[in-house]
Amino acid sequence: MIKRVESVQRAFTKKLPYMKCLTYKKSLSAVCLESLELRRLKADLTVCFKILRGFTNIIPSEIFVWSSSSTRGNSKKLYYQDSRVTVRQNLFSVRVVQVRNKLPEEVASASSFSAIISRINSMHVSFYLLQCSDAVGWAAGRASGL
Repeated sequence: MIKRVESVQRAFTKKLPYMKCLTYKKSLSAVCLESLELRRLKADLTVCFKILRGFTNIIPSEIFVWSSSSTRGNSKKLYYQDSRVTVRQNLFSVRVVQVRNKLPEEVASASSFSAIISRINSMHVSFYLLQCSDAVGWAAGRASGL
């Protein structure tokens, strides 16, 4: 669904003066926009922070499970239940856990909402889009028996 909406933004930027010859990424940066997929990722991470810190009415244990194993990366990793249903891969809890577990410790353990926002905006979060889309594709292929 996000790809379909993104295509509307892509078509819009192509209609702007002097943007026809630019790539989509360059035209977005020329008009100071981020891709919709990147904005969704940043929004997912901030909502996850709000849920985990109790800034919402959502009980964190209803969505997330803390991982009991200590591994590399940040020490507060989340876990989601594995599912053979491909549709589940697009759920908020699955999308955000895959990215959040890969964040550096200083980002994942931010103490305030303004800190998480500034840390997410200061890092190159689009890097995580590629990694997680590959992981989702791999999981979907595994679920379908490929």
